[in-house]
Amino acid sequence: MELEQADTLENVERVQNAVATEQGYLDYIVQDWACWDDTYQFIEDKNQEYINVDLQNQTLSGINVNVMIFVNSTGEVVYVKSVDTQTAEEIPVPEGLLAMIEDGSLLTKEEDDPISGFVLLDEDPMFIACHPILTTKYEGPSRGTLIFGRYFDDDLLDSFKKVTRSSLLMYRADEKMPTDFQTKIKNFSENSDKIMVEPINEEQIAGYFGLKDIKGHLALLIRADFPRELYLHGEKTLNYMYFFLLLTGLMTGIGVKFVLDKLFISRLVEIDDFVTKVRSEKDLSKRLSLEDDDELYRLSKEINGMLNEIYLAEQELKAQAREKKVLLDSLNELTVFMDPELRIIWANKAALEHMKMDLEEAIGVCIKAVPGISGSLVEYLHVEQIFTTGEKKSGEFVAKDGKVWFAQAIPVPDEQGKIIGILQTCRDITERKEAERLLHEKQIAEVANRTKSEFLANMSHELRTPLNSIIGFSDLLHEKVYGELNEKQTKAVGNISRSGKHLLSLINDILDLSKVEAGKLELNYKEFELISKLKTIKNLLSPIADRKNIEVKIAVDKDLTTICADDARFVQILYNLLDNAIKFSHENGLVKIEAKKKGDLVEIKVTDNGIGIKAEDQYKLFKPFSQVDSFSSKKFQGTGLGLSLVKQIVNLHGGYVWFSSKIGEGSTFAFTIPIKGNDRNDGNNEVKPLNDTETAENLESEGKNKNINQF
Repeated sequence: MELEQADTLENVERVQNAVATEQGYLDYIVQDWACWDDTYQFIEDKNQEYINVDLQNQTLSGINVNVMIFVNSTGEVVYVKSVDTQTAEEIPVPEGLLAMIEDGSLLTKEEDDPISGFVLLDEDPMFIACHPILTTKYEGPSRGTLIFGRYFDDDLLDSFKKVTRSSLLMYRADEKMPTDFQTKIKNFSENSDKIMVEPINEEQIAGYFGLKDIKGHLALLIRADFPRELYLHGEKTLNYMYFFLLLTGLMTGIGVKFVLDKLFISRLVEIDDFVTKVRSEKDLSKRLSLEDDDELYRLSKEINGMLNEIYLAEQELKAQAREKKVLLDSLNELTVFMDPELRIIWANKAALEHMKMDLEEAIGVCIKAVPGISGSLVEYLHVEQIFTTGEKKSGEFVAKDGKVWFAQAIPVPDEQGKIIGILQTCRDITERKEAERLLHEKQIAEVANRTKSEFLANMSHELRTPLNSIIGFSDLLHEKVYGELNEKQTKAVGNISRSGKHLLSLINDILDLSKVEAGKLELNYKEFELISKLKTIKNLLSPIADRKNIEVKIAVDKDLTTICADDARFVQILYNLLDNAIKFSHENGLVKIEAKKKGDLVEIKVTDNGIGIKAEDQYKLFKPFSQVDSFSSKKFQGTGLGLSLVKQIVNLHGGYVWFSSKIGEGSTFAFTIPIKGNDRNDGNNEVKPLNDTETAENLESEGKNKNINQF
C-alpha cells in the first residue's frame, strides 16, 4: 500500500509539473515582451508600426497566447487583442478580464512585482501572467502592465493527459462538483499545496491537488486517475507464488528447476534482453511477443503499450520542435544560441543566410569566427560577462557598412539557475533610424517655419504703423487740406497714396498668412445671410468688372439661406476668388458665383471664361508669392498671396479648396465649409484639382439642372 501511495504521488507531481511548466512559460514570455524598448515606446506613442510588425494574430497563435493586453500606468487599456490559438482568428476579449483590470486586480504596483496564477472567467479558467512594462535593461519607471492569458480549456487539458499519460478531471471551485471532490474541497481551501491520494475502486487509484488563483484562493481542483493493475497483478502473482511454493515442497529439485525455467525464468530473461536491446538501440518501433495467457504475457502487453505511448510522445515532441523551428526561421531577426565557450548550438534561417553557412557547418563554430555581424556583436555586448552577471544586455550597433542593428544577448539558465547558454538576437533597424532622423529634421524645419511666421507677423505690425501715417498724410495733401498743389505735385501725392495702399494690402496679406502659419489666427463665427453677403462682395468689385464690361451672376440654392462662419474672412475668400476671376477674364466676359448645399457643407464655386491656366503651371497655385508665369505677373497686378490665404482660411473653417482650368477656356475655383461652423481648425486639408470631367462647362450645366435662384 505504501508503495502504491508513493508511486501515485510521483505520478501526480508529474501532472503538477506539466501545469507549472505552462505557467512558467507564460511568465517567461510576458517578461520578455514587457522588458523591451519597443513595448516601452509603444505605451507612450501607440505607434502603428509596432502593431503591424509585432501584434499580428499569427504571432499570438505561434506563442500559444489567447489574450494580450497593454495597460498604461494610469490603468487605461492602450491595446488589446484576443485570438483562438488553433485558428489564429480574433475572438472577443473576456469581459471578466477587463473588469479585473478596472478594479486593479491585474495591475502591477512595483517594478519588481509580477502577478502569476489563475483567474476564473465565464468562458474557461485562464493562466494569467502580468509584468511591469520596463526598458530592455529592466529599468523603470514602469509605464504600465503587460498582461498575457492562456485558456485552461479542454484542448490544453488533453495535452496534459497525453504528456503525463494519465486520466485527468478538472472542476472549478466556484461551481458544483462531484461528491468525491466536495469532500476534499475544505482541506484544499485550507492548504491547496497538499496532494491527497485514495483508491477509487479495485482497478483505479486517484490523486487530488488544487491550483490557486492570483489572490491565493483555491481556483481549480484536479483529479489524476491511475490504474492499479500492476499492484493487483503483483498481489495475484504473489498468491500464485505461495501456491507454487506449496507444490514445490512435494516435487523434486530437478522438477522445480525445470518448471521455473520453463514458466518464468527463461521468459523473464527474454523480457530483460528485449528491454536492454531497446534501450541500447533506442528503437521504439520494436515490440515484445510472449505466448500464453499469464501474468508475464500481460506484463509484455503493458511494456508494448508503454513503448507505444513513449513513441507517440516522442513524435509529438519532434512535431513541437519542428513547429518552433518553423516559427523561429520565419523571424527576420538573426537568432543564434551559443554555449559558454561561445560555440554555436543553433541558429535560425535568417542568421544562417547572413553568415552564409548552413546549420551543419555552423554548429560547433565559435561565433567570433563567423562572417557577418554576429562576431562583432559578441565583442560589443561583452557577452562573456553575462555568464558571470546573469544580466541581459542590449544596445544599438553601427556596422562598417553603415547599417544600424539592435542586438540583445539573453542568458538561458537550467532548472538550477546555472546559465547554460546565451540567446543572441539582432535586428536591422537602419530604416527605422533613418525615419527617426527625417522626422527630427522635419520637426526642426517646422519650428524654423513657425519662427519665420512669427517674425513676419511681428514685422508686419511694425511696418503698418508708419505706412498708415504715410497714406493718411498723402491723402490730406492730395485733398489740398494744407494748401494748393500744382498738377505735378498732385499727381505725385496721388502716386504716393496708391503705392502706400498697395503696400499696406500686401502687408495685411503677409500678416494674415503669418498668423495662420504661426497658429495665431482666430475665427469669429457668427450667422449671416449668404445671398446678401455675396451681393455685397459683387458690389465691392463692380467698378473693376464694369471697366472690362464683365457681367457677374450669382446663383444660390433656394433652401440655402444662412451660414455660420467668420464673415470678414468669408468676404476675404470670395473677394480674392472673384477679383482673380474678373482680373483674368476677357472683355465682355461672364463670371458666375454658385452656392449649393451638400449635406452639412456649403459649396461655393467661382467660374470665369477667361484665359485659363496651363497644366504645367497649376502646381504653383495656392503657394505664397507664386504666380503662374512671368508674363502674368507683369500684365496682371498681384502678389501671389491671395490664393494661399484662401486655402489657409478655408482650412481653418474645416473646409477644402479645389479648382479646374483649361487654357483659353477659363477656370473654376471652388471651396466648401460647414454650414453650421467648425471648431476643429486643424488646417490639414489639401487643395484638390477637379477631375477632368468636372470642367467649367460641366459645372455650369449642372447648375442649370438644379433648383436654384438666378441673380
